[in-house]
Amino acid sequence: MRRFLLAFIGIGLLLYGTVYLPPVREQLIEPFTESLTAVAGGLITLFGGQARVYGNVLSIPGSSVRILDLCNGVEATLLLWTAMLAFPAPWRHRLAGLLIGWIAVQGLNMARIISLVYLGAWKPMWFHWVHWYVWDALILMDVLLIFLLWLRRLPLEPTRPIPHVRAG
Repeated sequence: MRRFLLAFIGIGLLLYGTVYLPPVREQLIEPFTESLTAVAGGLITLFGGQARVYGNVLSIPGSSVRILDLCNGVEATLLLWTAMLAFPAPWRHRLAGLLIGWIAVQGLNMARIISLVYLGAWKPMWFHWVHWYVWDALILMDVLLIFLLWLRRLPLEPTRPIPHVRAG
């Protein structure tokens, strides 16, 4: 447990520190966020809605949202990845978990983005409460659930045979 905790802290500092470097933000995170916004707009349009995308701003008639840090799923994904990388597991399972976890977090985050832009149009007075409390809690629970499911899928370590002891 101690090893996991120390690794979790070290890996977390490394990952979060790297993501917040200006070149990484400009070259990786900002384009990712704009792509995420474009995908959300594309999904709305695909299902018959009207959406416009301007960089990291998603607009529908009556509402607009700007996808910022903490709203793009990057920090939630890093939290999940930190836990998976810190946990002693075979690398093959870690890599599969990183990929599947990223897809799962981003999938739920996409639902979050689309639901919030519609909520802003339909019930604007609920927007901030749902954005800051409901969806934040759901995203964090998603990260925890994915990690726990990943733990359940890990191969068991081979058990050592119990030595036979004669009574008497």
